[in-house]
Amino acid sequence: MDGSHVPGPRRRPPEGGYARGAETRDRIIEAAYVVFAEEGYLGASTRRIAAEAGVNPPALQYYFDSKEGLHKACAEAVVAHVAGQLSEATQAAQAALDAPDRAGAAPALADLVVRLAEVAMAEAETEAWSHFLNRCQADDSGPAFEIIEAGISAPFKSLVIGLVAKTLGLPAADEEARLRGILLMSQLNAFHTHREKLLALLGWEDFAGERAAEAMAVLRDHVYRLTAPRGA
Repeated sequence: MDGSHVPGPRRRPPEGGYARGAETRDRIIEAAYVVFAEEGYLGASTRRIAAEAGVNPPALQYYFDSKEGLHKACAEAVVAHVAGQLSEATQAAQAALDAPDRAGAAPALADLVVRLAEVAMAEAETEAWSHFLNRCQADDSGPAFEIIEAGISAPFKSLVIGLVAKTLGLPAADEEARLRGILLMSQLNAFHTHREKLLALLGWEDFAGERAAEAMAVLRDHVYRLTAPRGA
């Protein structure tokens, strides 16, 4: 699978085999999240992924053609999951961005950023896909990086910067709007990539209950402060 083998044609599964095939494919992806997160794309062993998934190594080639194909499939699954989690907030943000006036831009921006943080905060510790996402963003050598960049990073950066610019009455390409938007997005790393460090600094065991509410209230306040005109 790691070599230059050209895959043959796929066989049509027998009747009733589609559900089992989908379950096997999902199991391989879940195992791949763990192995890719721990070892990176280049270091990950397809044999270990197969063993973790409880399948024979040829199953990975059958479903994904290659290690590259599996890495890309993992990225596509992450993008679909994140998009689903954030669909309501992104739709509201886009509506505010498209609105003729800018009155709703700052509230929509705050809602979007808080929702991004909530998803990161809730799943950063327990979900394997989240660790995979972190590894891909930290190591851009794998084939999943561009998929995640195009499917998650770029669209949300564009929305955030666009809403920041609209709030300030500036063009989206304005340097100040872009700088403020990027600085705002960088705060989300505290809830995802640097989650454990933040918890240790705060002396918290986790983000839950009142602690989560406090963190989100402070983040929302930061949104409004970062989008306030200078001197306001």
